[in-house]
Amino acid sequence: MNKKRVIIVGGGIAGLYTAFQLEQLNIPYVLFEAKDVFGGRIHSEQPKGSNDESLFHDLGPTWIFPHHYRMKALAANLQQNLFHQHIAGAVVYHEHTNISPKIIKNGQGPLLHRLEGGLYKLILALQAKLSKSNYQLSCQVDSLIKVNDTWQVTVKNTKDASVVIHETDNLILALPPRLIHEYLTPAHWASEALTKALVAVPTWMANQAKFIATYNKPFWRDNGLAGQAFSRVGPMMEIHDASAADQQGFALFGFIGLSSQAIKSVSIEHLKAQCINQLKLLFGEAAEDYEQCYLKSWGNDVHVATDKDRAGAPAHPDFNIKRFSQELSSLNLYLAASEFSEQDAGYLEGAINAANTAISLLKKTVLFKSH
Repeated sequence: MNKKRVIIVGGGIAGLYTAFQLEQLNIPYVLFEAKDVFGGRIHSEQPKGSNDESLFHDLGPTWIFPHHYRMKALAANLQQNLFHQHIAGAVVYHEHTNISPKIIKNGQGPLLHRLEGGLYKLILALQAKLSKSNYQLSCQVDSLIKVNDTWQVTVKNTKDASVVIHETDNLILALPPRLIHEYLTPAHWASEALTKALVAVPTWMANQAKFIATYNKPFWRDNGLAGQAFSRVGPMMEIHDASAADQQGFALFGFIGLSSQAIKSVSIEHLKAQCINQLKLLFGEAAEDYEQCYLKSWGNDVHVATDKDRAGAPAHPDFNIKRFSQELSSLNLYLAASEFSEQDAGYLEGAINAANTAISLLKKTVLFKSH
């Protein structure tokens, strides 16, 4: 068996940020990620044939809110620039199929920040800070067992199906609660109360689906529009300017108002065509002259959504982690995903906050054992 002082499960922003902090603290660790790329719910597409390899289009989280100072600090630390979400111009509202869309002249949204070039640049910047020997992609954790004071972590390589059992004193789970319940065998190590709490908390974003169309110029801005629209007709219910930077990487994105089951039952190409037709209706014929379009249904991603997520209504995560502090401490187990944060749970800021909390508790344990 291979033993590390710390094992991190999950390579989304929380897991990568945790690994980044452990690197700086010189605490030995290994990070396992089931997919062949990092990012988790931060998923972006890079335009095919683009001459600019620094631009990505976000199909997951997009915005950094003004009070998200941890995310702002991380972006600055990694030398990544922020810019303001484009909101200047009129907003379009479509109430009913029998009524033409209306233009609201003075419509404005809140002041939000975006990462220049797309949020995936933050993932790449974090990955670049890690020693390659400290992480393994395409490695899915299939089982967790606590034997005395040691965690036994069964890891399957998804490419060659090989299985290795790793051991660690301290385990950090940077995964949403329901994914922990689904894949990491809590029946072997968790109390009944903790098990029930894990399955009860919805996975943030699991019920969302997002569409993006890219353009060589922001025709909506030229027409005095913000690129923002709200619709009760669909298929997209809310649309925004999704440009990857203030003056380049022009795009529009929308949240699709269909369940993951409904999306799975239709042709993706047909749904993309419907989205383009909606953009034409709302913003004009120029919307048809798109370069590329992408669609991501998070509810149909097995690494994000569970059956309970797909069947339930979207809800904000609320996990009372203090209730389980004694149990988690006795297990040397740390929960670092955004859903476990006591502030801004579900958001990017929550992921950094949850990771910071886990690292703070881990440092106390490691320093205590070192003396």
